[in-house]
Amino acid sequence: MKYKTVLKSVGFISAIAVMNPSAWAQNGPDASAAEEGGRLDIITVTAQKREQDVQDVPLSISAYSADFIKESGVQTLQDLALYSPNFLLPSSSQLTNARIQIRGVGSVGNAGIEPSVGVFIDDVYFPRPGSILGNLLDVSAVEVLRGPQGTLFGRNTAAGALNIRTNDPSFSGNSAAVTLGAGNFDAYNSNVVLNGVVSDSVAVRLAGQYSERGGYGTNLLNGEEFGARDDLVLRGKVLFNATEQLTLKVSADYSEINFGGQTVELLADTIPSPAFGATLGALFGAEARDGLLAASADPFDHEIYQDHRDFSDDSQWGLSVHADYDLASGHTLRSITSGREWEATNFGSSLRFPAQLFPRAQEFENSTFSQELQLLSPTGGAFEYVVGAFYYDESYEISDSSDLGAQFCIPVVAGLAGIGAAQACAAGQQVGAAEADFSQDLQSYALFGQGTWRPHEKLAFTGGLRWTDEEKDGEFTSTVNNPFVTALSIRGAEVLPATTISESQTTYFANASWFPTEDVMVFATYSTGYKGGGFNTQGTFPALAADQRVFRAETSDNIEIGIKSQLLNNTLQANITAYRMDLEDYQDRAFDGISFITRNVGELRQQGVEADLILAPLDELTVNGGLSFLDSEFLDYQNASPLPGGPVQDLTGGEAHYSPDVQGSLVIDWTDQLAATHLEYVIRGEAQIIAEQKHGANTNNNPQSVQDAYSLFNARVGIAAADGDWRLTLWGRNLADEGYCTAMFDQPFGGSLNGTVNLQTPQRCVVGAPRTYGVELSLNF
Repeated sequence: MKYKTVLKSVGFISAIAVMNPSAWAQNGPDASAAEEGGRLDIITVTAQKREQDVQDVPLSISAYSADFIKESGVQTLQDLALYSPNFLLPSSSQLTNARIQIRGVGSVGNAGIEPSVGVFIDDVYFPRPGSILGNLLDVSAVEVLRGPQGTLFGRNTAAGALNIRTNDPSFSGNSAAVTLGAGNFDAYNSNVVLNGVVSDSVAVRLAGQYSERGGYGTNLLNGEEFGARDDLVLRGKVLFNATEQLTLKVSADYSEINFGGQTVELLADTIPSPAFGATLGALFGAEARDGLLAASADPFDHEIYQDHRDFSDDSQWGLSVHADYDLASGHTLRSITSGREWEATNFGSSLRFPAQLFPRAQEFENSTFSQELQLLSPTGGAFEYVVGAFYYDESYEISDSSDLGAQFCIPVVAGLAGIGAAQACAAGQQVGAAEADFSQDLQSYALFGQGTWRPHEKLAFTGGLRWTDEEKDGEFTSTVNNPFVTALSIRGAEVLPATTISESQTTYFANASWFPTEDVMVFATYSTGYKGGGFNTQGTFPALAADQRVFRAETSDNIEIGIKSQLLNNTLQANITAYRMDLEDYQDRAFDGISFITRNVGELRQQGVEADLILAPLDELTVNGGLSFLDSEFLDYQNASPLPGGPVQDLTGGEAHYSPDVQGSLVIDWTDQLAATHLEYVIRGEAQIIAEQKHGANTNNNPQSVQDAYSLFNARVGIAAADGDWRLTLWGRNLADEGYCTAMFDQPFGGSLNGTVNLQTPQRCVVGAPRTYGVELSLNF
């Protein structure tokens, strides 16, 4: 579906230019008093390592305040992604396989591939996307920085970065905030934030959140509910004003997620041949075949008929120390020291048939230590700058074990490999029939600097440079403990001895900004980014050669032209950016029906326009939203993955997956006081649209893996004390109960089960969340 069709279906969005929630910061902790004569507040961001008005930063940014996050009922970054132009965080079949996308570029997480979008929380780098999927707790602001951020944020920001800030302890007094909520699917949540002033020089802030819900789905095979989830997040901060010059902040956090798995449904309309059903019947019986096919007739009802014992257990903790020392010269010397640990366990069925076959368990362990030093110049002069150094050390281990399954010894299943059931069952161990172990140690060093020169009050020139040097040591072993695994072409034995990847990269930032009036900035920017090379961490058949286990770094070049403006007596804020981003040695995953491998595939161009606007025509009314247009094209992609059963392809001129042509959001908020009372009420409506996109996990432009354009609608109605002491809110998300896929992938063994015909094979769909609703009570003391 192209631009006109999508916009026609949601004409009210295009008519208002779909204004962006990035500007929503009124009354939030990142906003100051509104300018006289207008209704819009200043939005403060730290995208350039110091506090600035977002209107003065020559970057494409969407920034979300604590108020916006709370008033929209945003719980996770996946919720927040629906509001930002050109930002997606789709769910995968496993919780830890999150794909963070900016401008259609991202990486599947938690393998040896590095992310394309760097995530930073309180200036600390989080290396694995799976580690940032918990609930947002006591957040002061989230900044979505689109385009390469290779100078100030460094490695693994080839497409952009997320800069998240949590609230610091305050010396303004003791306070407490409590939020309690309940919803459908047996959902409950509680949130507590405490701020305490210990002395004139010490303040403490403690925050905790626990939430749980039942599962969205029912497994008709056994009648059980599945997909339950619970989250726990804890954070503590201590702020010391040690001297007039020295400020110390110590932060500690812990979080865990326990999750019963996504709804992963077979798409009945992608089954190209009756032979697939006939083979299922021969393998599992007519009842199992009919149950699976009947459940797949409506892929979005969250009813399945298949083996589903999925679970994900995820936990992490971290400790960081921030120190700021004000020098007599007016400079600030800043130190950021951090250590983090993350562990995750996944279990799930590989085939998702009505039999316990080939279950797979994965374990991830990640330890990091980082140290950053910054020297920030005084502000207000003709030349401002920041220089610094960064050290990063990471240890990463993945273990993968595949069983044959409790129902493996069905004679017809064993017969698929050309051996009898007795031979297959006696040939080797059933548990841990195939195992893979990967370990990686990384050390990275960087020096960076960026400065802004203002020769005139209407002109500013900014330049930045970062040099990064890193060394990555990896080892991989694939062990086959039952020959049936090789006979079915599932896994081959392989050993990659200790291998070192050494890389050195220089990234740049150059910008010219012109201020024709006090309220308008026009800018042009050139920036580059870098994502490190890595290792393929999954067992394959046949085994890979040593050079196939390794892939090179990915680089990006970005050109932007934009305007930031505040108009109509500061009641309209309009920020628009046009961009062209080219990625060289693009890292992409290929799939052969059994295994994924990552490789460098050529050059990708992503270009388009992003708009961030807010309108406050009345004191009671705020309209804000966002709109992005994206044109994706491979400038060079030879020897691409084939369509099912076909030859390799040349996808030059094709488009990248997860690159919707249009993405937009609209938020309308009316807040007013009830007459003759000390109460106020709020009515809030939201809409998000995502245009047609290819969702396949394998970049082969398979028309079967196209997700049609869809829209989501949310609403909130609340009443509150005018002094802010309490608020009661009714809320609903995905009110139309829209069915959609967040990801798609080929049915494993689809070809072996006579399911591949005319370059088509059955597809699996990771189903998006259904309609949810509930009530929430917030109290402030």
